[in-house]
Amino acid sequence: MVPIREVVAILDARLLEHSENNRALVERAALTNNLKGIGIGPDCKALVVTTGGVYTSGVSAPTLARRMTRFRQIAISWEAQTRV
Repeated sequence: MVPIREVVAILDARLLEHSENNRALVERAALTNNLKGIGIGPDCKALVVTTGGVYTSGVSAPTLARRMTRFRQIAISWEAQTRV
């Protein structure tokens, strides 16, 4: 779990095949011990770029984005209901 406010981007792992910039991002994260999760491989479906590092995930990027949106909406609703 990563706090929503720390998420910078959610990327489809297949983008690594076509983008030198994305590969460089992952390589830099690995070199600085900021690559976390299941690692880059056949089970990696998404990269979650945060202010604290890059996380690999076996959950697809669209699914993660939907979940993040849903959690954000719940948090906003909860905050509105609990204001005094």
